[in-house]
Amino acid sequence: MPIYDINFTNYAFYFNAEFNFKDKLLILMKQLLSITVLFFFFGQTGFAQKIAGNDIRLAYQYYQNKDYDKAEILFKKISEHTSAKIYYTYYVNCLIEQGKFDIAEKSVKKQIRTHRNDPSYYVDFGYLYKKQNHFEDAEKNYEKALHRVMNNSVSVRSLASAFIQRREYDYAEKTYLKGRKITNDDFRSELANLYAVQRKYDKMINEYLDWLEEAPRNLTTVENRMQYFINRDINDEFSDILRKELLKRIQKMNSSINFNRMLVWYFMQRKEFAQALIQAEAIDKRIHASGKQVFDLAETAKSNKDYNTALNAYNYLIEKGHRSSFFIEANVGKLNVSYLKIINGDVISSEDIESLEKEYMQTLKSLGVGFNTIQSVIDLAHLKTFYLNKPKEAEDLLNSALALQGLDSRLAARCETELGDVLVYENNLDLAALTYAKAEIENKGNLYGDFAKLKKAKLAYYAQNFRWAKAQFDALKESTSKPVANDALFYSLLIDENTEGDSLQQAMKLYSQADLYVFRQKKDSASALIDTLLKKFPGHQITDEAYYLKAKIFVSEKKYSEAESYYKKIITEYAYDILADRAMFDLGLMYEQKLNDKEQAAEFYKRLMLEHPDSIFVTEARRRFRKIREADS
Repeated sequence: MPIYDINFTNYAFYFNAEFNFKDKLLILMKQLLSITVLFFFFGQTGFAQKIAGNDIRLAYQYYQNKDYDKAEILFKKISEHTSAKIYYTYYVNCLIEQGKFDIAEKSVKKQIRTHRNDPSYYVDFGYLYKKQNHFEDAEKNYEKALHRVMNNSVSVRSLASAFIQRREYDYAEKTYLKGRKITNDDFRSELANLYAVQRKYDKMINEYLDWLEEAPRNLTTVENRMQYFINRDINDEFSDILRKELLKRIQKMNSSINFNRMLVWYFMQRKEFAQALIQAEAIDKRIHASGKQVFDLAETAKSNKDYNTALNAYNYLIEKGHRSSFFIEANVGKLNVSYLKIINGDVISSEDIESLEKEYMQTLKSLGVGFNTIQSVIDLAHLKTFYLNKPKEAEDLLNSALALQGLDSRLAARCETELGDVLVYENNLDLAALTYAKAEIENKGNLYGDFAKLKKAKLAYYAQNFRWAKAQFDALKESTSKPVANDALFYSLLIDENTEGDSLQQAMKLYSQADLYVFRQKKDSASALIDTLLKKFPGHQITDEAYYLKAKIFVSEKKYSEAESYYKKIITEYAYDILADRAMFDLGLMYEQKLNDKEQAAEFYKRLMLEHPDSIFVTEARRRFRKIREADS
């Protein structure tokens, strides 16, 4: 038997798949018990005096345990002293479950006589017939209920809820559609919810889109409701229907611009940024907008490494000229995309890097060093230091930004953190520590401060002060910044697992020195140190970390075959260690992005999902796996 809510006028929770049977029962019992408590303390009506709260608790307990005979006695007693329909409904349910149809029929008929203006009792009568396989009589009573619904929204919602309680969804739909004709209410939200529980996605989507067309202010509400189904759309059935319906409506003359906005949102959810950009540009041109939506899309595409779409979006804004509110930001963003390609190993030729350096210099000369160009200052400083070996020029550039009047502490922290990195590159570790500390102190409690603290902790780790470094990493595991927290967790475990019981910590010292060399772009020195570690300490528990560092060096040098070998060593020899899932994910990325071997990439994404279901990389692996499979189909 279904569990019933006190008021089904708003029954969204009933349809929510996240609520299971026990959840619904618990919610219901809490509601009913709260009513009982109110009656008890305020002494209203004779109900509180005649019915103990314990009776209600006990009645539901009996019902849940299917002790219907005991539950029947208590629910009958309770229903005789209150007009709340819920207790009567449970009483009738108990009778039906025991096959006491005659008694149930008398009870329902009594309610019909008593409540002549409430057609929902005919639903109970019809349901009673249906349980006895008298389907024709059941239909007659359902039709009576539908015929007697009054021309007001309350009556319509009440009757529809009664049908929903009995899982008579077709009649609930008929009720709402009749209500649409006889009242001033269109019941769009209710019908959409009803279609959702029946998985009639085409009807559900149309109700929501009609609602959106009638009330444009509901765009966010409709998107939020669509989001629930998109997130659970395993086979893309729902997503395909939504996309087709949005495109169909957009093609109509004088269609609501909200459909374009929603299509942008839809493509963004699916990370189809190129398609989203087409719609965003159309909206921007149609309403002569500031370009904010296009800029936000560019930033999102960039963060998801869809650099081509990001560049196209930035170029669109740049082409609008200085009249664009985002002209400076677009120039900065465009350069940042080229910078990120270098950082991610997509470009490593010195000519390309030098060319980008010139672009940065020209842009900063044109736009000036200011608050809006801080990102370009930081990017250029990093290029000069770590790719062009010009750390002194980088220092001067960062110091010029730090000298700006009124510079926000967060922007200052970003410059100071990069300056600390430059100092580490120059092996000036003491001054680097002071620089990181300054950024941390000025940004206590925010992600910029946490990032500076992480850098300072890594510096202690490079300096082989492992105990102090671990204490800092442990504190940062609770950071609100996910990248900071993940890095802190990795280094904390690294130190913990590879220093415990090793008083000399020689292997760990070699590893941290190699890690520092990697940071300082001295990859040959780092690789040689790792080889020394592996030879001097064969079988040491730090071996998998050494393999991983070696693999990353080879990837950065485009030696993919060598990198593949080390990733696979981790996956096979250290399948249950902390780096197994990371190695599997990175190997998948290498196959997909560097070697264009989609099948091998999909294979390792699949293995990651199956063998490491709790990994932090599973969500992204699943998304990439689906994208590859969709491209193949």
